[in-house]
Amino acid sequence: MDNSTHVAWKRVTSVVAGALFITPILVSVMVSGCAGLGSTLTGGAAVAFSTAQRTEEKARGAETAADKKELLQKAMDGYAAVVTQDVAGEFANRARYFGAIISTELVVAGGANYDKALVLLDEVVATEPGGYLAGQAATLTSAIKQNRKTIRDSQGNFDNLPENATSTRRLEALKSLEAVARSYESLRDYESAIAKLTQVRELADEWSGEENDEFYKRAAQAQFQIGNIYFYGYFDYIQGWPAYAEVSNSYPLAFEADASETLRKRAKRSLDSIKLDQDYIKSKLNEKALAYMNMGRHVNPNELFSIFSEQVAQHYLNSARMWEKEPLRNNGAAIDNYRQLVDLLWSEAFVAADGAYQIGKLYQDAGRYVQAIEGYDELFEKFPQAFRRNDAVYNKAVCLETVREFEAAYKEYKAAAGFGEQQPFFRAAEQKVRQYETDNDGDGFKFYEEQQAGTSDQDKDDNPDATKAAQALGS
Repeated sequence: MDNSTHVAWKRVTSVVAGALFITPILVSVMVSGCAGLGSTLTGGAAVAFSTAQRTEEKARGAETAADKKELLQKAMDGYAAVVTQDVAGEFANRARYFGAIISTELVVAGGANYDKALVLLDEVVATEPGGYLAGQAATLTSAIKQNRKTIRDSQGNFDNLPENATSTRRLEALKSLEAVARSYESLRDYESAIAKLTQVRELADEWSGEENDEFYKRAAQAQFQIGNIYFYGYFDYIQGWPAYAEVSNSYPLAFEADASETLRKRAKRSLDSIKLDQDYIKSKLNEKALAYMNMGRHVNPNELFSIFSEQVAQHYLNSARMWEKEPLRNNGAAIDNYRQLVDLLWSEAFVAADGAYQIGKLYQDAGRYVQAIEGYDELFEKFPQAFRRNDAVYNKAVCLETVREFEAAYKEYKAAAGFGEQQPFFRAAEQKVRQYETDNDGDGFKFYEEQQAGTSDQDKDDNPDATKAAQALGS
């Protein structure tokens, strides 16, 4: 890789550095919890939570691993401040959950801070037992504990390797070490995962008796996975590039050699294309307008980019799409670019609306359904005539159902079905509406009402009114 390309790939996805943090984000955020997603809160906790979310977004698209770590720490501090401001509020549990996720990524002495993550996850479950976030927290807790157990057991199996072990026993030991590396990777402790994979490679090289034997293949696989971690864990292409190159240089007979060369060629085309988009955006940026913006003044897109707003918006969109698709699959950087498109170039409504839709869709595809709902709500608020509005309504319904907000989901499914048979989701939405409107036990409560209350639609004596009456007697 030549020097100019190397410099180009010190990717700065935030072309207008700091633009999203110029003034407090005075927004209303749709939140989940006991009060449901229909509640809208404003004020200190809302602003603090939104700011922490935006900081986390920036971290996912950070230039280097060090920058990512610094921004994630700021985001986690922000989430902690939300809990302090609003201990029992609807934002607090979401802040605890997202803080727990970040805790598994922040590397401290001895590894990521899993103990802190487990404490936060336990608080989520205790605060909202039976809720969507509690279920997610329980799943993550189980995964952390299982991976930590695998690390202990597999490392123990490797440590018991006899000095004069046979090739079969050595191969078993390597497999144990690979399991340790996979568990660290699952826990997002990439530093430890790379260290273990490096150990696998070195031992496999030492134990390999001939080219392309099983140890040779294991060494190639370990080195290829190191490249994968840099590319898809850290999203660090500068470190990932030589890691992949080492596969073809040291293990030319391995399957991974051709795979690494193909991936590097495709990645170079994508990253160079992104660099061209970024160069164009920077070339049209009015630095004086940006300075005014940094001082808190309201600045219009035309002041930032003059008569080139339309072209700049398209370059933002192109860049975001390139981050999103193969071979980069960098959704954090994609969201960062879509976010700048929406916030800085809102006057280019057609393109900016597509950016807002894609933010919601990327969060939905990543399983971050509450953030996806917020993304779709932002689309409805800022771009009510958006081309993808109908798709967003249906997608929002799916997200609401997933987070167990059945009454709100019913309304969205009904709206989606009302868009007509020409919509690709019409049949699915119509079926959901029919399902939600059934009353199988004849107690007068529809299926979605029973689901929302946590009662059965197969037993007429188990219904929302009966539950309320029982709760009243208990109090």
